[in-house]
Amino acid sequence: MSQGRRIKDPSELSAAEWVREQLLADILGGRLTPGEKLSEVKLSSRLGCSRTPVREAFRHLEALGLLQFEKNRGVTVIRLDRRTMHNLYGALAQLDGACAEMAARLLPDGLRQALSPYRPSTVAHAALGEETHLHTLIYQAADNPVLTELARTTRCRLRPYWRLATHMAAQWLDVAPEAEQRVIHALLAADAGEARRAMTWHVDSARAAAEGLLA
Repeated sequence: MSQGRRIKDPSELSAAEWVREQLLADILGGRLTPGEKLSEVKLSSRLGCSRTPVREAFRHLEALGLLQFEKNRGVTVIRLDRRTMHNLYGALAQLDGACAEMAARLLPDGLRQALSPYRPSTVAHAALGEETHLHTLIYQAADNPVLTELARTTRCRLRPYWRLATHMAAQWLDVAPEAEQRVIHALLAADAGEARRAMTWHVDSARAAAEGLLA
């Protein structure tokens, strides 16, 4: 079974990777707001680096859909809009659902052992849309690096929207642990169809709770 991605130690990061992580944290943490214009000069000065790694980080974050290059405006943080949110949630529902289905079909011993004592993640982690330990186990068990990379990239693009969970209706915060438990039961039963449905429902529930919050 393929292993999950190892998170690099900060000392192993290139200058561009380090800048990217700083900007990503600022975007996801709300310190860089939707529509805000970014300056290579100001950021390189604040982060204590040359403009080259900042420029490289911009390109990477643009590819992730978190920044955009606008004519006569330069680089700006992506604006949140309902249509994009809807499409991203829809894509993630299908990708995570497919991973759960594949994991249930393969059901390696390691996954069964890890899931038996597993408890749903905390509300805070679920609400923020982070990759929980359950997601990591499923991605590893699915044993399809291409599919899991697509799922992770889509989840990353959704993080600014998932931050709305801190303000959204209590329905999602109530549903999240229940949805995870439903996925776990399906996986332990090796029920591939139910695992896909449960994971799809998990993401769709978040989407339903978030819709209507964007003007």
